[in-house]
Amino acid sequence: MEDRSLVEMSIIKVSPYLKVERPLLWLCEKTPSRPRLLPIAIGQFEAAAIQMQLDQDEPLRPISYDLLTSILNRLSVPVRRVVIHTARKQIYYARITIEKEGQLRELDSRPSDAIALALRTGAPVYITRELLELVGYETEEGETQVEQTIERFSELEPQLIAAKKKTVASVRATARERTGTELLSTLTAEPAPPSSPADLLTQLQTKLEQAVVCEEYEEAAKLRDEIELLVNRTKT
Repeated sequence: MEDRSLVEMSIIKVSPYLKVERPLLWLCEKTPSRPRLLPIAIGQFEAAAIQMQLDQDEPLRPISYDLLTSILNRLSVPVRRVVIHTARKQIYYARITIEKEGQLRELDSRPSDAIALALRTGAPVYITRELLELVGYETEEGETQVEQTIERFSELEPQLIAAKKKTVASVRATARERTGTELLSTLTAEPAPPSSPADLLTQLQTKLEQAVVCEEYEEAAKLRDEIELLVNRTKT
């Protein structure tokens, strides 16, 4: 019987995001005409293992996921499904359901490990409907290809990288100049009105980073336009 609390997902691709060593795994809702997407940041090794299977690229020697698949097959322990069920502080949690001697058993797992295994065992991948409604990235009207949605998401990347570098540099500089109590009061105080275009740019970039992290993409697009306008003004 179909579990209506779960939504089946397809594994689309792995793409670089922010840094080469921090790729994004893209999942896509399997059946709707305007499917929702879910990007999950994963490690390099897991990304390579997933992309290798998507490309049907056989390694010279079995990697760990291939070995685990062989062990499960030899022990007659099939993988029945993978469910991504929770997100806390941008960290996703998954469960792998296996069957042993007619009994279903659930194992805690990172989504990347679970999906790398699911691709090798043919197990379906699901996300809870509640979680997808909370974190799913919706396609817009007129976007007929999933790649268009991924490209729209990626348009924010250069601004996010710049904002991240500015924020880190600012915090490090402040930390060098002030002791712990002074730094704490600075970070928790209300932000002062910008006194120069550079200060305004820093504030806008910080807001842009926060908007993307919180998946407020409409707000992020507005902030991106404000940043571009401010940069163009300062050049004249």
